[in-house]
Amino acid sequence: MFKSMTAYGQSSFVCPLGRFFIEIQCVNRKYLDIQTTLPSEFFRFDGEIKKKVAESIKRGQVNIRVQVVFDAEAPLQITPNLAVARQLKSAWEQVASELGTPLDPQILFTLLSSQKVLVYHENFKSEKQFLDPLLSTLDQALIQVNAMRANEGQVLHQEIVSRFHKLSLWMEEIELKAPHTVEKYREKLLDKMHEMMQPSAELEERLFREVCLFADKIDIAEEITRFKSHLTQVNGFILQKASDGHGKSLEFLVQELNREINTINAKSNDIEISRIALAIKTELERIREQIQNIE
Repeated sequence: MFKSMTAYGQSSFVCPLGRFFIEIQCVNRKYLDIQTTLPSEFFRFDGEIKKKVAESIKRGQVNIRVQVVFDAEAPLQITPNLAVARQLKSAWEQVASELGTPLDPQILFTLLSSQKVLVYHENFKSEKQFLDPLLSTLDQALIQVNAMRANEGQVLHQEIVSRFHKLSLWMEEIELKAPHTVEKYREKLLDKMHEMMQPSAELEERLFREVCLFADKIDIAEEITRFKSHLTQVNGFILQKASDGHGKSLEFLVQELNREINTINAKSNDIEISRIALAIKTELERIREQIQNIE
Protein backbone atom coordinates (compact mmCIF):
# COMPACT_ATOMS: atom_id res chain seq x y z
CA MET A 1 0.00 0.00 0.00
CA PHE A 2 1.23 3.49 -0.82
CA LYS A 3 2.15 6.15 1.74
CA SER A 4 1.54 9.84 1.15
CA MET A 5 4.32 12.35 1.74
CA THR A 6 1.87 14.94 3.08
CA ALA A 7 0.97 14.63 6.75
CA TYR A 8 0.84 16.36 10.12
CA GLY A 9 1.20 15.16 13.69
CA GLN A 10 1.79 16.54 17.16
CA SER A 11 2.26 15.22 20.64
CA SER A 12 2.88 16.50 24.16
CA PHE A 13 4.36 14.73 27.15
CA VAL A 14 4.30 15.85 30.78
CA CYS A 15 6.85 14.51 33.23
CA PRO A 16 8.62 15.73 36.38
CA LEU A 17 11.11 17.60 34.19
CA GLY A 18 8.37 19.67 32.55
CA ARG A 19 6.23 19.65 29.41
CA PHE A 20 7.55 18.45 26.04
CA PHE A 21 5.72 19.39 22.82
CA ILE A 22 6.61 18.20 19.30
CA GLU A 23 4.98 19.18 16.00
CA ILE A 24 5.76 17.43 12.69
CA GLN A 25 4.82 18.64 9.21
CA CYS A 26 5.57 16.60 6.09
CA VAL A 27 5.41 17.83 2.49
CA ASN A 28 6.51 16.61 -0.93
CA ARG A 29 10.21 16.40 -1.68
CA LYS A 30 12.16 14.21 -4.11
CA TYR A 31 14.49 13.00 -1.38
CA LEU A 32 14.36 12.83 2.42
CA ASP A 33 15.08 16.23 3.98
CA ILE A 34 14.65 16.55 7.77
CA GLN A 35 14.66 20.05 9.26
CA THR A 36 14.56 20.60 13.03
CA THR A 37 13.78 23.61 15.20
CA LEU A 38 15.06 22.86 18.70
CA PRO A 39 15.61 24.69 21.99
CA SER A 40 19.28 25.58 22.27
CA GLU A 41 19.65 23.14 25.17
CA PHE A 42 18.59 20.27 22.87
CA PHE A 43 20.84 20.96 19.87
CA ARG A 44 22.93 17.97 20.94
CA PHE A 45 19.93 15.68 20.30
CA ASP A 46 19.49 16.72 16.65
CA GLY A 47 21.16 13.54 15.36
CA GLU A 48 19.03 11.21 17.50
CA ILE A 49 15.84 12.95 16.36
CA LYS A 50 16.72 12.72 12.67
CA LYS A 51 17.75 9.08 13.03
CA LYS A 52 14.43 8.22 14.68
CA VAL A 53 12.43 9.98 11.94
CA ALA A 54 14.43 8.36 9.13
CA GLU A 55 13.49 4.92 10.47
CA SER A 56 9.85 5.42 9.43
CA ILE A 57 9.93 8.14 6.75
CA LYS A 58 12.00 7.54 3.62
CA ARG A 59 11.07 10.45 1.37
CA GLY A 60 9.79 14.03 1.64
CA GLN A 61 10.57 17.17 3.60
CA VAL A 62 9.97 16.71 7.31
CA ASN A 63 9.83 19.80 9.52
CA ILE A 64 10.08 19.13 13.27
CA ARG A 65 9.51 21.76 15.95
CA VAL A 66 10.34 20.96 19.57
CA GLN A 67 9.29 23.07 22.55
CA VAL A 68 10.12 22.33 26.18
CA VAL A 69 8.93 24.10 29.33
CA PHE A 70 10.99 23.01 32.33
CA ASP A 71 9.27 22.70 35.71
CA ALA A 72 12.13 21.14 37.60
CA GLU A 73 15.83 21.25 36.90
CA ALA A 74 16.73 22.65 33.47
CA PRO A 75 19.84 21.44 31.61
CA LEU A 76 21.24 24.95 31.77
CA GLN A 77 23.54 26.83 34.11
CA ILE A 78 23.57 30.64 34.10
CA THR A 79 26.77 32.35 35.29
CA PRO A 80 27.25 36.13 35.57
CA ASN A 81 30.35 37.53 33.93
CA LEU A 82 31.14 39.79 36.89
CA ALA A 83 34.37 41.22 35.50
CA VAL A 84 32.58 42.57 32.42
CA ALA A 85 29.69 43.85 34.57
CA ARG A 86 32.07 45.81 36.82
CA GLN A 87 33.81 47.39 33.84
CA LEU A 88 30.48 48.37 32.26
CA LYS A 89 29.29 49.91 35.54
CA SER A 90 32.55 51.81 35.99
CA ALA A 91 32.46 53.08 32.40
CA TRP A 92 28.87 54.27 32.75
CA GLU A 93 29.70 56.02 36.05
CA GLN A 94 32.48 57.92 34.25
CA VAL A 95 30.05 58.93 31.48
CA ALA A 96 27.44 60.06 34.02
CA SER A 97 30.07 62.02 35.98
CA GLU A 98 31.43 63.69 32.84
CA LEU A 99 27.94 64.69 31.69
CA GLY A 100 26.84 65.71 35.15
CA THR A 101 23.84 63.43 35.14
CA PRO A 102 22.73 60.95 37.81
CA LEU A 103 23.50 57.25 37.31
CA ASP A 104 20.17 55.87 36.04
CA PRO A 105 19.75 52.23 37.25
CA GLN A 106 17.37 51.48 34.35
CA ILE A 107 19.95 52.55 31.76
CA LEU A 108 22.63 50.54 33.53
CA PHE A 109 20.36 47.47 33.59
CA THR A 110 19.62 47.80 29.88
CA LEU A 111 23.32 48.19 29.11
CA LEU A 112 24.23 45.10 31.12
CA SER A 113 21.50 43.09 29.38
CA SER A 114 22.58 44.09 25.88
CA GLN A 115 26.21 43.12 26.52
CA LYS A 116 25.37 39.51 27.46
CA VAL A 117 26.77 39.74 30.95
CA LEU A 118 24.93 36.49 31.76
CA VAL A 119 26.70 33.43 30.30
CA TYR A 120 24.70 30.27 29.57
CA HIS A 121 26.26 26.81 29.92
CA GLU A 122 24.79 23.38 29.28
CA ASN A 123 24.58 21.41 32.49
CA PHE A 124 23.51 17.86 31.62
CA LYS A 125 23.98 15.61 34.60
CA SER A 126 22.31 12.82 32.61
CA GLU A 127 21.48 13.15 28.90
CA LYS A 128 19.22 10.10 29.10
CA GLN A 129 17.05 11.89 31.64
CA PHE A 130 16.07 14.42 28.94
CA LEU A 131 16.48 12.29 25.81
CA ASP A 132 14.01 9.57 26.87
CA PRO A 133 10.96 11.85 27.26
CA LEU A 134 11.98 13.71 24.10
CA LEU A 135 12.06 10.54 21.98
CA SER A 136 8.88 9.26 23.63
CA THR A 137 7.07 12.45 22.58
CA LEU A 138 8.56 12.13 19.09
CA ASP A 139 7.29 8.53 18.81
CA GLN A 140 3.72 9.62 19.57
CA ALA A 141 3.88 12.43 16.99
CA LEU A 142 5.25 10.00 14.39
CA ILE A 143 2.36 7.61 15.04
CA GLN A 144 -0.07 10.38 14.06
CA VAL A 145 2.00 11.33 11.03
CA ASN A 146 2.27 7.77 9.74
CA ALA A 147 -1.45 7.13 10.30
CA MET A 148 -2.28 10.17 8.15
CA ARG A 149 0.27 9.13 5.53
CA ALA A 150 -1.28 5.64 5.36
CA ASN A 151 -4.85 6.96 5.08
CA GLU A 152 -3.99 9.41 2.31
CA GLY A 153 -1.84 6.76 0.65
CA GLN A 154 -4.79 4.38 0.51
CA VAL A 155 -6.88 6.98 -1.33
CA LEU A 156 -4.00 7.63 -3.75
CA HIS A 157 -3.55 3.88 -4.25
CA GLN A 158 -7.17 3.38 -5.32
CA GLU A 159 -7.10 6.38 -7.62
CA ILE A 160 -3.82 5.42 -9.29
CA VAL A 161 -4.89 1.78 -9.76
CA SER A 162 -8.04 3.00 -11.52
CA ARG A 163 -6.07 5.30 -13.81
CA PHE A 164 -3.51 2.64 -14.76
CA HIS A 165 -6.40 0.26 -15.54
CA LYS A 166 -7.69 2.85 -18.03
CA LEU A 167 -4.27 2.93 -19.70
CA SER A 168 -4.34 -0.84 -20.07
CA LEU A 169 -7.78 -0.78 -21.75
CA TRP A 170 -6.77 2.04 -24.10
CA MET A 171 -3.60 0.21 -25.12
CA GLU A 172 -5.68 -2.88 -25.96
CA GLU A 173 -7.71 -0.67 -28.31
CA ILE A 174 -4.53 0.59 -29.98
CA GLU A 175 -3.22 -2.95 -30.32
CA LEU A 176 -6.44 -4.02 -32.08
CA LYS A 177 -6.44 -1.03 -34.44
CA ALA A 178 -2.72 -1.08 -35.32
CA PRO A 179 -2.79 -4.00 -37.87
CA HIS A 180 -5.59 -2.34 -39.87
CA THR A 181 -3.59 0.85 -40.39
CA VAL A 182 -1.45 -0.68 -43.17
CA GLU A 183 -4.48 -2.16 -44.91
CA LYS A 184 -6.24 1.23 -44.85
CA TYR A 185 -3.18 2.82 -46.43
CA ARG A 186 -3.05 0.14 -49.14
CA GLU A 187 -6.69 0.69 -50.01
CA LYS A 188 -6.13 4.43 -50.14
CA LEU A 189 -3.24 4.01 -52.57
CA LEU A 190 -5.29 1.66 -54.77
CA ASP A 191 -8.13 4.15 -54.91
CA LYS A 192 -5.73 6.89 -55.96
CA MET A 193 -4.16 4.64 -58.59
CA HIS A 194 -7.53 3.71 -60.08
CA GLU A 195 -8.49 7.36 -60.23
CA MET A 196 -5.36 8.34 -62.12
CA MET A 197 -4.66 5.42 -64.46
CA GLN A 198 -5.32 1.83 -65.36
CA PRO A 199 -3.69 -0.67 -62.97
CA SER A 200 -0.80 -2.75 -64.25
CA ALA A 201 1.65 -5.34 -62.95
CA GLU A 202 4.36 -2.69 -62.68
CA LEU A 203 2.12 -0.36 -60.70
CA GLU A 204 1.01 -3.22 -58.47
CA GLU A 205 4.66 -3.98 -57.69
CA ARG A 206 5.40 -0.33 -56.93
CA LEU A 207 2.33 -0.24 -54.76
CA PHE A 208 3.47 -3.33 -52.89
CA ARG A 209 6.90 -1.79 -52.22
CA GLU A 210 5.31 1.46 -51.05
CA VAL A 211 3.00 -0.37 -48.67
CA CYS A 212 5.90 -2.44 -47.30
CA LEU A 213 7.97 0.69 -46.65
CA PHE A 214 5.00 2.37 -45.01
CA ALA A 215 4.27 -0.67 -42.87
CA ASP A 216 7.83 -0.69 -41.59
CA LYS A 217 7.73 3.04 -40.91
CA ILE A 218 4.51 2.99 -38.88
CA ASP A 219 5.02 -0.35 -37.13
CA ILE A 220 4.27 0.26 -33.44
CA ALA A 221 4.28 -3.34 -32.27
CA GLU A 222 7.57 -2.89 -30.41
CA GLU A 223 6.34 0.24 -28.62
CA ILE A 224 3.09 -1.50 -27.66
CA THR A 225 5.05 -4.42 -26.23
CA ARG A 226 7.28 -2.12 -24.16
CA PHE A 227 4.28 -0.09 -22.96
CA LYS A 228 2.52 -3.26 -21.76
CA SER A 229 5.75 -4.46 -20.13
CA HIS A 230 6.00 -1.19 -18.16
CA LEU A 231 2.35 -1.60 -17.08
CA THR A 232 3.17 -5.10 -15.82
CA GLN A 233 6.00 -3.64 -13.73
CA VAL A 234 3.62 -0.99 -12.39
CA ASN A 235 1.13 -3.67 -11.34
CA GLY A 236 3.94 -5.50 -9.57
CA PHE A 237 4.67 -2.44 -7.43
CA ILE A 238 0.99 -1.82 -6.78
CA LEU A 239 0.42 -5.36 -5.52
CA GLN A 240 3.40 -5.31 -3.14
CA LYS A 241 2.50 -4.79 0.52
CA ALA A 242 5.71 -2.91 1.32
CA SER A 243 5.72 0.56 -0.22
CA ASP A 244 9.21 1.94 0.49
CA GLY A 245 10.59 3.73 -2.53
CA HIS A 246 7.60 3.07 -4.78
CA GLY A 247 7.22 6.74 -5.60
CA LYS A 248 10.61 7.01 -7.31
CA SER A 249 10.13 3.73 -9.19
CA LEU A 250 6.67 4.68 -10.39
CA GLU A 251 7.87 8.12 -11.48
CA PHE A 252 10.50 6.43 -13.67
CA LEU A 253 7.95 4.02 -15.17
CA VAL A 254 5.51 6.83 -15.93
CA GLN A 255 8.34 8.64 -17.70
CA GLU A 256 9.01 5.52 -19.81
CA LEU A 257 5.29 5.03 -20.54
CA ASN A 258 5.14 8.62 -21.73
CA ARG A 259 8.14 8.05 -23.98
CA GLU A 260 6.48 5.01 -25.63
CA ILE A 261 3.12 6.70 -26.18
CA ASN A 262 4.86 9.72 -27.74
CA THR A 263 6.57 7.40 -30.22
CA ILE A 264 3.30 5.59 -30.96
CA ASN A 265 1.57 8.89 -31.61
CA ALA A 266 4.39 10.11 -33.87
CA LYS A 267 4.53 6.89 -35.95
CA SER A 268 0.82 6.25 -36.22
CA ASN A 269 -1.06 7.44 -39.30
CA ASP A 270 -4.45 6.62 -37.82
CA ILE A 271 -6.78 9.27 -36.39
CA GLU A 272 -8.33 6.89 -33.85
CA ILE A 273 -4.93 5.73 -32.56
CA SER A 274 -3.82 9.36 -32.27
CA ARG A 275 -6.97 10.20 -30.32
CA ILE A 276 -6.37 7.34 -27.87
CA ALA A 277 -2.67 8.25 -27.58
CA LEU A 278 -3.61 11.79 -26.63
CA ALA A 279 -6.00 10.50 -23.95
CA ILE A 280 -3.22 8.28 -22.58
CA LYS A 281 -0.78 11.21 -22.45
CA THR A 282 -3.33 13.28 -20.52
CA GLU A 283 -3.95 10.46 -18.06
CA LEU A 284 -0.22 9.88 -17.58
CA GLU A 285 0.19 13.54 -16.61
CA ARG A 286 -2.52 13.17 -13.97
CA ILE A 287 -0.89 10.00 -12.67
CA ARG A 288 2.51 11.74 -12.53
CA GLU A 289 1.07 14.52 -10.37
CA GLN A 290 -0.41 11.98 -7.96
CA ILE A 291 2.74 9.85 -7.82
CA GLN A 292 4.77 12.91 -6.79
CA ASN A 293 2.99 12.68 -3.44
CA ILE A 294 3.90 9.00 -2.88
CA GLU A 295 6.84 8.02 -0.70
